[in-house]
Amino acid sequence: MRCLVTGGTGFLGSVLVRRLRERGHDVTVASRSRGQDVTRIRTLEPSFRDAEAVFHLAALVQSRPGPFLKVNVDGLRNVLELARRHRVARMVHVSSFTIFGPSGGGIHTEERIPERTEFFHGYDQSKYEAFRLASRWKQRLPMNTVFPTVVYGPGPMTEGNLLVRLLRRWKKLRVAALPGRGAPCWNFVYVDDVAEALVRCLDADPGENFVLGGENRTLRDLHAAFRRVSEVPIIPLGLPDGWFRAGARLEDWSARLRGISPLLVPSTAEFFLQNWRFSSGKARTHLGYSARSLEEGLSSTNRWMGS
Repeated sequence: MRCLVTGGTGFLGSVLVRRLRERGHDVTVASRSRGQDVTRIRTLEPSFRDAEAVFHLAALVQSRPGPFLKVNVDGLRNVLELARRHRVARMVHVSSFTIFGPSGGGIHTEERIPERTEFFHGYDQSKYEAFRLASRWKQRLPMNTVFPTVVYGPGPMTEGNLLVRLLRRWKKLRVAALPGRGAPCWNFVYVDDVAEALVRCLDADPGENFVLGGENRTLRDLHAAFRRVSEVPIIPLGLPDGWFRAGARLEDWSARLRGISPLLVPSTAEFFLQNWRFSSGKARTHLGYSARSLEEGLSSTNRWMGS
């Protein structure tokens, strides 16, 4: 099948492109580095002329403020319009687990997506608005929407590869600063498992939504698992909420002075202090989806990271 992947040079996108080619698909990559900008529809149109399937992954992901709505919402609108115009047979829209909001004491599934009016960050809000837009288009296009959880693993060190950036810091400093004293529970998933599920969406019933996640584990569990597989004596430092928020302000200030991208800023600190629990039961049933254990994924990631 002739497949078009927007954002195909990014963290998840690059793995998806490799998987599709391994399955024998003819893949075209659309990315800004190749002159195709989702906010400029004319630069995208040539890539759509022969496409039978489109995977839309292109998005603005960063901790600083930015044109999130322009890229993540208006860009999606351009992709949807071109897919309709060129009668694409299947579209897969890659959304984000953040659209659900924190899970609190429960577990999120794709069967109920909360109505939201408050957001942590511009990225968070833009992906929620993009999901709402995609949902309105499902009557016009054969489309699936997927929600990867906290994706990690080997790949480009973009801001979307948040967890590996965090693990590298832990390994370098030999200290793991754990927000909320390590109690927040997140859902972690290895990048190759997500990419495999995206390929399987080509044969899924159109119109379905799928959470693509792995295990729900606390940040204390994450530290302990990574310490075991890396065999590095990383000291856990459980930070009270107030200390963690203060650390986010300090990191933001320090990164501005050095002209680098921070791992954490005040607008995202609250995100780190929440629970993000998910179930991927529907994907297992409908896609034959499976995800490796956290320990197995971290072990592969650690080998790739090196010493």
